[in-house]
Amino acid sequence: MSPTRSARAPMFVDAAGTGLVIEGMRRYNLFTTVWFLGRHRRLIAELVRTSKVRAGDHAVDIGCGPGKLVRALGAQAGPQGSAAGIDPSAAAVDYNRRRDNNPNHRYIQAPAQELPLPDASADVVTCTFVMHHIPEEHREAALAEMWRVLRPGGRLLLADADPTPWMRFLFSRSGNRHGDSDPFDAVDIRRYTATLRSVGFTELEYTGSRYMTGISTAVKPAH
Repeated sequence: MSPTRSARAPMFVDAAGTGLVIEGMRRYNLFTTVWFLGRHRRLIAELVRTSKVRAGDHAVDIGCGPGKLVRALGAQAGPQGSAAGIDPSAAAVDYNRRRDNNPNHRYIQAPAQELPLPDASADVVTCTFVMHHIPEEHREAALAEMWRVLRPGGRLLLADADPTPWMRFLFSRSGNRHGDSDPFDAVDIRRYTATLRSVGFTELEYTGSRYMTGISTAVKPAH
């Protein structure tokens, strides 16, 4: 993809059976800079800490977009570990492959509900700001795939937007004129708690990040 084409690309496109997939990397990077008020790097550092990825771990980021979390997870896993970014967007995968020459990092095009990874091959799986883009009928399958690829004792981290009351108020005044319901309920990551339990995850915890993000963590039992 040429720089000119990338600059004109829409931020997301709707792919049948897959949901919204990221297309315009530059626009997405600009959006995250604005949305997180220039603190996106701090959020990524918090996500890495909360995931508890360790040296030598094999980490997978589902819906990796421009790959910032993949590279942060890989840096923490170190040369004895690895990090893989999975994304249904060919543009995202190409963008990362051209910019990331770390031999321990890899990028794979695939939807979250069909992960091309062996069973029990990951120590940590992350999926951030992605679940609401997956078609609702595939979300349970996506969580089941995360369970499948995690090793016993492996750790899952899900995250999505959790705007401050001030941001919710601004949105309601400017963009939500067709009802009184909270439009951000659809991205509340806690809505998957029951599904995570039914899949088999334990030790579920939720944290409200100071960076307008809700973070859920869970563990695949060792036995």
